[in-house]
Amino acid sequence: MEAIGQVDVLEPNQYSVEQKLKWLAVLDGQVFEELIRDYYEQAVKPGEYRTGEEELLIPMPYAQSIYCRYLQAMIAAENFESAKYNQQIVLYNAAYQQFRDWVCRSRRHRNRGSGFRF
Repeated sequence: MEAIGQVDVLEPNQYSVEQKLKWLAVLDGQVFEELIRDYYEQAVKPGEYRTGEEELLIPMPYAQSIYCRYLQAMIAAENFESAKYNQQIVLYNAAYQQFRDWVCRSRRHRNRGSGFRF
């Protein structure tokens, strides 16, 4: 609910909390499939977010910019505001890349032993 509340202050919109929770669930599902499951042993695939009290996958300090920029981009996309969407998605991609780089630097890939050996 923190991310949704912040976005609603920054970008007043007509979309329901339920819709924003669906967008966040889709994003966390992608983050899990693309990154988390390969680097975290005890990772559990997120389900649907229903109450807004569920914990999102991306930790601070990366969470705020990633989730807020993503929600702002989705709002702009649904409103057919392509310039705003392009701006927000570029900022989202940069924030996500910083998170991805941090995970790759700080964790070992779970499939580390199955590669080619000389």
